[in-house]
Amino acid sequence: MIRLRVDDESLNAVRLTFSPLWETIGSLGILARHRGEAPSPYTGWVRGVRAGMPRELTLGLVDALRCSDPPLFPPGFVPVPDPARNSFAAELEHLRRTRADVPGTARLAGLLEAYWDWAVAPYWTAIRSSLEEEILFRGRTLAVRGAEAMLGELGGRVLWERPRLTAPYHRDLDLPVTRSRLLLVPTVFAGGLRLFLTEPGTVAMSYQARATGHFHVLTARAPDREAEDRLALLLGKGRAQVVRTLESPKTTTAVAECLGLAKSTVSQHLAVLTDVGLVWRQRLGGRVFYQLDHGGHALLKQLGL
Repeated sequence: MIRLRVDDESLNAVRLTFSPLWETIGSLGILARHRGEAPSPYTGWVRGVRAGMPRELTLGLVDALRCSDPPLFPPGFVPVPDPARNSFAAELEHLRRTRADVPGTARLAGLLEAYWDWAVAPYWTAIRSSLEEEILFRGRTLAVRGAEAMLGELGGRVLWERPRLTAPYHRDLDLPVTRSRLLLVPTVFAGGLRLFLTEPGTVAMSYQARATGHFHVLTARAPDREAEDRLALLLGKGRAQVVRTLESPKTTTAVAECLGLAKSTVSQHLAVLTDVGLVWRQRLGGRVFYQLDHGGHALLKQLGL
């Protein structure tokens, strides 16, 4: 178990970023942890990756990760993520350059590069979209309600009870976080292993991103049909459908694909819903994301949805 005692200065320096390298290592954890059938939402991914996976990747990475002596990734070997290095190539180049004096770095980096191409790169566009939606969602909570509210809603057995942040880990750690940046790294593959790193002035920890995008799992309860009908009467069938998809941030394209509607139709619905205060919009990079605003959540709660 990780137990972090976070002071006020560090609480004001909570940040979020994603890391293709951490995601890659997490995915190796899924393969190493589940020798047979992997649980949802990883079942299909594991089947596809294992089918025809080069033997050198299995032996050099998956099997090696299962062994703790020597560890595949020595303490301090994996770099702390940096938003300036948000591509796998940039992170791998940084690792090669800064860990060049560590025996076996060149071989391990080569295996990671080949594994990335085989197992993660084909899915990266969807994974990255999920992570960007996650950061947008958590970032809005951080900005509007503060760090404590955001930490308290992370889930995945990550618990916040001031001043302590606790999370499952393979060994016990009890550390003060004092006058430091607390960097939270959402990963789709956090179900494999949790990464936790420290360096001067920074403490970084991975956590499980919400089930969104490519790895979305349909776990919600069956909808109340009468309440659904009331929502459609209030908003119209099309706009009611859009509202129900926006519990997590999505782009216009993602909503259109989810509902099987034309993008132009979805754009019109989103414009109306934004104007009446049920939906908010925010630009992230070159894309615009939409999500239910307080008014939208209040409406669904009033209808029992």
